[in-house]
Amino acid sequence: MRQDESGCEQMAADIYVAENFRAARVNPPERSVWLDDTGYYWHLYRYFEGAKVQRAEELVDLYGGAEIDGYELDRLEDELKAAREHATHKPDEWKVLTGWNGKPARENEIWRVVKKAELLEIIARMIWLIDLARTQNLKLIVSGD
Repeated sequence: MRQDESGCEQMAADIYVAENFRAARVNPPERSVWLDDTGYYWHLYRYFEGAKVQRAEELVDLYGGAEIDGYELDRLEDELKAAREHATHKPDEWKVLTGWNGKPARENEIWRVVKKAELLEIIARMIWLIDLARTQNLKLIVSGD
């Protein structure tokens, strides 16, 4: 768990490459992806869900974990490439709905800014991790807290 700029605790997912959950990460720490409960995660959420293959839980979950390999890894790469393509047509920054304060109603919506350059960097690092996992016959690990 991390704290956001207001000091509130925030859920997050650490994404890296390893043999399994218990094994040490293979990639350099600076090439890992850390997704907080922000506009970046929620913008990419539909692409993560599009990559799922018969999973009861979310593929990239801020609260849980996953070991992603094989066909699901291929699907995730395809979805991230689609996200990258769609992002190139966006403005330099935009707002993404990330939740609600209290009852779900328009006046309670929480919106966060997403910057195109930062989103494209996250996508690039995730695609790099997928390639590393594939070439070393390892898994993409998602460790939510």
